Amino acid sequence: MNKSEVIWPDYYHPKHSHIHVRSQIEIPEPPEVVWQHLVRAHEWPAWRDGKTMVQILSGDSTLCKNTMFRWKASWLDFHCTVVEYTQHQRLAWKGKKGGVDMYHAWVLEPTKTGCSIVTESTQRGGMTWLTKYFAPKRLRRYQLKWLEELCRQSHGHCGK
Repeated sequence: MNKSEVIWPDYYHPKHSHIHVRSQIEIPEPPEVVWQHLVRAHEWPAWRDGKTMVQILSGDSTLCKNTMFRWKASWLDFHCTVVEYTQHQRLAWKGKKGGVDMYHAWVLEPTKTGCSIVTESTQRGGMTWLTKYFAPKRLRRYQLKWLEELCRQSHGHCGK
């Protein structure tokens, strides 16, 4: 397995999901700098002009293993639990909304000029058999905006 690949729990693996979206960006900051912004969930709403809401349900405002939180963004609204946490390298949470199960993972890998950030998410169950026809495009746009904002938070701007 490549270091930049997500370690999928079998249940959430893309081969078992109706929806799978992967996005990637490289930024000129080391993983340690990016990580500090990624795990501060309470700051996410400020990134998106109030279009995102995060409510920490257990733990403090910085995500760590087993932190439970509610994450609402646009049409997404999930109760999540952090299930993977390797400081400066890997972060993943699973979430649930009604009959839909989701998994969202982040992998940070150092490069010669900063770091590569990969984010992937899957959804299964509920109406995903139907939403798979339009949701992936919307999720990809959302992921790309989030990656660009993570770049801005970490570096001050994000070149295109």
